[in-house]
Amino acid sequence: MISYEQVYSWLNKFESTHLRPSSNALISHMKTALEAGHATEAAGLLQQLKDYACKLRDDAEVVEVFLECAETAGRLANLAEAGAILMDAASRAWSDLHRRAVIFWLLGTIQWRSMPARQQAVVSWRNSISDFDRLAKKPSIPRQQRTWYEQTCCLLEQDLAEALEEIGRYMDLIQSVGKREDDFAVRSEPVSTTPLPSASTLTPVSSTPLPSASAVTHSSNTFLEIGSTLTQSADILQLFTISEEIPAGDFGPSGFDPFPIGKVELDRVSINGHPYSIHSTRGKKIINLPLDQQTTVVKVKGDSMDLENIAQQDFVILRRVAAPANGDIVMAEIVGVDGRATLKRYFKEKDTITLQPHSSNPDHKPFVFSKVKDGFYIRGVVIAVLKPI
Repeated sequence: MISYEQVYSWLNKFESTHLRPSSNALISHMKTALEAGHATEAAGLLQQLKDYACKLRDDAEVVEVFLECAETAGRLANLAEAGAILMDAASRAWSDLHRRAVIFWLLGTIQWRSMPARQQAVVSWRNSISDFDRLAKKPSIPRQQRTWYEQTCCLLEQDLAEALEEIGRYMDLIQSVGKREDDFAVRSEPVSTTPLPSASTLTPVSSTPLPSASAVTHSSNTFLEIGSTLTQSADILQLFTISEEIPAGDFGPSGFDPFPIGKVELDRVSINGHPYSIHSTRGKKIINLPLDQQTTVVKVKGDSMDLENIAQQDFVILRRVAAPANGDIVMAEIVGVDGRATLKRYFKEKDTITLQPHSSNPDHKPFVFSKVKDGFYIRGVVIAVLKPI
């Protein structure tokens, strides 16, 4: 298995580091404490570095600081924190395909260390290979870089194939143990069991371009419920402001509460009586949803974004925006293709706009346009996914 350190060294393969001396000094201090076995001190410096990174203006430097923090969190066996840091790093580097590919592979390396998250690691690694493959196929890329990307894709695909074999062996072992237990069990009534997934359910890696088209239809009778138990995998939807007091007669000169003490937060919603967990599409645990902004909820049909954790029958929360940012997942109506709208990742490079699917289904293909309203219309940006519990 390729090590975290080896893949991290690829981050600045074709450019110099963005870390300034002050950042390097804090990172060095954290690593020294870790190597000396001072776990508490290292954890404190890790938090200090995370807070420091949030004040930096250069996203490229923030990404490098976050990756150092993620490595330290992983060595401290705090895999959940390491994964969260890497997701934040990915959101900061979304328009930089090279850095995003490196981060996705590092994220998979962290996820692989947790047995329940190993299939998610496979998804992260596929994302990484897909990004490296896109870079290898860019027409304007120098030949030396193209060769490196092609060789890297081959290396990563071999690593992923080995990982899939290991998952398959583990599943076979679990199933054989379960079968032996069934042979010796004495039952007075039938017992209903859910079959364990096998390695065959994992789609092989493909070097073909990522796919398209996930139609969505508007949902109805959607309402929210407060007062549920937080789950580790769910994110938080932040709504109304909580006030301790307000000025008599009004919210103050600005029209807003001058004394907020918190927010109403939900970790799940109910749609037509069925519970759904909340998942951010931007790598952030807290999803702020100001009620003065135009939002809607739609039901997903199709699998063009299944590698982005958006599956058939999920719901997505959409926010109306004047113009999407590079890397946003958008709901777009493509003229002459799908009048109901489709979910795609939005990328703009110079005079070209690409609506990029991210799917395990090779039938989906990217759509390329010269400008907005020239063959497609943006209906909203996805800010969260609602998944059935």
